Amino acid sequence: MSSIEDIPSRPVVGYAALGFLLVLLVVDFRQAQPINPYQAPAPVALGSGQAPTAAHCTAL
Repeated sequence: MSSIEDIPSRPVVGYAALGFLLVLLVVDFRQAQPINPYQAPAPVALGSGQAPTAAHCTAL
């Protein structure tokens, strides 16, 4: 008869974490909308070009 102490816990937890990650990726892939390259911002865009107005560091 096998007891619970005979089951190695690290592989079980590792496989459970990998399974959870795989499920998360599949759900995200299924729900994601395709990117429209004509409306997407440039990959290296560092901002919109507009000055900030609401932050405390912008008040002079």
